[in-house]
Amino acid sequence: MKSTHRVSVRALVFKDNSVLLVRHAHQDRPPFWCFPGGLVEENEDLLVAVRRELVEETGISVEPLSVVAVQEFRKEKLLEVIFLCNYMSGTVSLGSDPDNPGLPVLVDARWVPVEILGSFQVHPAELIPHLLEYGAEIGVGRFFSVFDKHSMIRRNSTGEVL
Repeated sequence: MKSTHRVSVRALVFKDNSVLLVRHAHQDRPPFWCFPGGLVEENEDLLVAVRRELVEETGISVEPLSVVAVQEFRKEKLLEVIFLCNYMSGTVSLGSDPDNPGLPVLVDARWVPVEILGSFQVHPAELIPHLLEYGAEIGVGRFFSVFDKHSMIRRNSTGEVL
């Protein structure tokens, strides 16, 4: 069967009431902040991919706990799975993004205090109000999905729409 979408993973990591973000600067669009991550490689499972991507982009080690959000990019045929992860070890350092060759794509990596997240242009923007509301408790019985860029569906742990 032919695959219809590529799959990427992102990590939502908290430490000392801060969230780990990376800043991307692409040639064809304005710079933006997002959770670190990238494409799942062939024969790699999602948990291995999220651990590898965090080391590549930020130099830190994490342990994935649960899926907190999924978003689909129809135009790019990309499905992105966002994991809540425990910070394990390491100091944040700016790594690389081998999924996007060319100009430096990653230009910054840092811990951002949750209370000032609203002042950053973070993708997916729809997740930020929930981070501000729930903080590190976002993964406890909550799941978010973005299949239409203009709406977010909030579900409880049994899948019911809230």
